[in-house]
Amino acid sequence: MRILTAAALVLDVFDLHERDRIVAYLTAEHGQRRGVARGARTKFSRFAGQLQPLAKVQVTWFEKEGNDLVRINDVSLVRPAAALQTTLEGILLGAYLAEHMKVFAQENEAAPRLFRLLDTTLEALAAGADQALAARYYEIWMLRLTGIFPAPRECPSCGREIAERAFVLPRDAEVVCADCGAARGGGERFEIGAGVLDLLRRSARENLAELGRRPPPAAVLARTEELCAHVRRAFLQDELKSYQVMRRTLASL
Repeated sequence: MRILTAAALVLDVFDLHERDRIVAYLTAEHGQRRGVARGARTKFSRFAGQLQPLAKVQVTWFEKEGNDLVRINDVSLVRPAAALQTTLEGILLGAYLAEHMKVFAQENEAAPRLFRLLDTTLEALAAGADQALAARYYEIWMLRLTGIFPAPRECPSCGREIAERAFVLPRDAEVVCADCGAARGGGERFEIGAGVLDLLRRSARENLAELGRRPPPAAVLARTEELCAHVRRAFLQDELKSYQVMRRTLASL
C-alpha cells in the first residue's frame, strides 16, 4: 500500500451504502482515479463541504495494487465550484465538462494537459467567462488533445491551404478543402464556413481570455457546437449522456 497526495478536480460524487461516498477525480500526475471517502455521508464527516463536483481540491489517498478503488484519507478545498452551481445552465454545463474527462481521461495514467484544460476552463468560468464560448473552447481542445481533431490548416487530400469553406469527414475526423469535400461526396460530410475555421485556428493560439476580447458571433459558436458533437459522435459511436440531457432541458425552457 502507498499513500499519494495531489491537486485534483472532482468529476463526480455518488453515494455508497449508508455512510460512504465514491469520488471520481482527475489529477495531472495520475490521471483519473476513483476512491471511497468513508463516512462522508455522516453528519460530522471531515469531508463535509469538500466533495463538490468540479471543485479543485488537494486530496490524499491510499492505494493498494490490484484494487480499482483507492481509499481517500483527506480532502482540502482549494477552489469551490460555486460559479457553475447558481443556475440550471451552469449545472448542466458542469456535468457536461466533467463527463468528457470521465470518458476520455485514462485511469492511473498521467494527464497533465487534460487536467490543465479543465482547470483553466473552470477558472475562466469562475472569473465570468461566457459559458458558450468556454464550452466551445473546451470541446475543441478536448478533441485536439485526444488526437481526434487537429487544427485545420492544409487539406490532407490535395495539400492546398484550406480557405473560406471546408468539409469534415468524420470517419477520419479530417477537414478537407471545399473541392476535395465535394469530390468525395457522401452524406457523412459536414460543411463548415470561414467563421468556424477561424475559431478553430484562433483556439490553437489564443486562450479563453484572448478569445473573449473578440468573441465569435453566436451563429459561429452554435455551428462549432454542432461540429464538435458531430466529430465526437463519430469517434465514440455514441453521444455523451450529459450533452443529451443539456440539449433537451435547455430546449424545453
